[in-house]
Amino acid sequence: MRILALIDDPGVVRRFLEHLERWTPEASERGPPAVVPIWPTNAVIPFTYHPVPDIA
Repeated sequence: MRILALIDDPGVVRRFLEHLERWTPEASERGPPAVVPIWPTNAVIPFTYHPVPDIA
Protein backbone atom coordinates (compact mmCIF):
# COMPACT_ATOMS: atom_id res chain seq x y z
CA MET A 1 0.00 0.00 0.00
CA ARG A 2 1.35 3.43 -0.93
CA ILE A 3 0.32 6.96 -0.08
CA LEU A 4 -0.64 8.70 -3.29
CA ALA A 5 -1.62 12.10 -1.91
CA LEU A 6 -1.98 14.08 1.27
CA ILE A 7 -4.97 16.39 1.39
CA ASP A 8 -4.56 19.08 4.02
CA ASP A 9 -6.88 21.75 2.63
CA PRO A 10 -9.93 21.89 4.96
CA GLY A 11 -12.29 22.88 2.14
CA VAL A 12 -11.30 19.89 0.00
CA VAL A 13 -11.54 17.52 2.94
CA ARG A 14 -15.01 18.83 3.71
CA ARG A 15 -16.14 18.33 0.10
CA PHE A 16 -14.87 14.73 0.16
CA LEU A 17 -16.67 14.01 3.42
CA GLU A 18 -19.89 15.64 2.20
CA HIS A 19 -19.75 13.49 -0.94
CA LEU A 20 -19.32 10.36 1.19
CA GLU A 21 -22.12 11.58 3.50
CA ARG A 22 -19.72 11.52 6.45
CA TRP A 23 -19.66 15.25 7.18
CA THR A 24 -21.35 16.28 10.41
CA PRO A 25 -21.39 20.03 11.04
CA GLU A 26 -20.38 21.24 14.47
CA ALA A 27 -23.12 21.84 16.98
CA SER A 28 -24.19 25.46 17.16
CA GLU A 29 -24.95 25.41 20.87
CA ARG A 30 -23.95 23.38 23.86
CA GLY A 31 -26.49 21.61 25.98
CA PRO A 32 -27.14 22.56 29.58
CA PRO A 33 -24.63 21.33 32.15
CA ALA A 34 -25.32 18.00 33.77
CA VAL A 35 -27.04 18.16 37.14
CA VAL A 36 -24.65 17.00 39.85
CA PRO A 37 -26.44 15.49 42.83
CA ILE A 38 -25.63 17.12 46.16
CA TRP A 39 -25.62 13.75 47.89
CA PRO A 40 -24.11 10.66 46.19
CA THR A 41 -26.72 8.06 45.32
CA ASN A 42 -24.64 5.18 46.72
CA ALA A 43 -23.95 6.85 50.10
CA VAL A 44 -25.61 5.17 53.06
CA ILE A 45 -24.49 7.24 56.05
CA PRO A 46 -23.51 10.89 56.15
CA PHE A 47 -19.86 11.81 56.23
CA THR A 48 -18.83 13.00 59.67
CA TYR A 49 -15.80 14.82 60.98
CA HIS A 50 -14.42 14.06 64.41
CA PRO A 51 -11.72 16.46 65.62
CA VAL A 52 -8.49 14.76 66.59
CA PRO A 53 -6.64 16.24 69.59
CA ASP A 54 -3.21 17.66 68.94
CA ILE A 55 -0.81 15.22 70.58
CA ALA A 56 2.43 16.99 69.67
